[in-house]
Amino acid sequence: MVRYWIYLLNDDVASHYRHRAEKIVELLREHQYAKAPLKAICRKQVEFITERLSFSRLELGLKQYFAGRVGKNLERNMFVLQNDSGEALLVVQKRRLLLVADSAPLAADIGRALARISPTFLAVDADFVDYYWLSAPRQGRKFA
Repeated sequence: MVRYWIYLLNDDVASHYRHRAEKIVELLREHQYAKAPLKAICRKQVEFITERLSFSRLELGLKQYFAGRVGKNLERNMFVLQNDSGEALLVVQKRRLLLVADSAPLAADIGRALARISPTFLAVDADFVDYYWLSAPRQGRKFA
């Protein structure tokens, strides 16, 4: 079972911290485990560096870029994604996504689809140990 928190970062923050993502992950970890009153301060910082997620934008992007079946549950703000590798849930919260997948290849396919929606998604495993930027596959050169 693969579980990731996926955050959509502001363009400025993403470009500035592209090679120092551990600083962002440290803030996200503090926000997840902090107690009041530090929790409120961390929440404001996380809101400052992240973008609000649009359910409809994610739905359109996933249907366009994910090579599998995309189902949705509006009551629970989640997508059910399926391909040959298995099944995954993508729960949409205000400023982050929770990805729970059966297999790592399926999670990678979803990550590639999200990267094509926006290049500033940061995926952090549920324990805040491993993290990486979602990046779309590079386009090959076209020769005449």
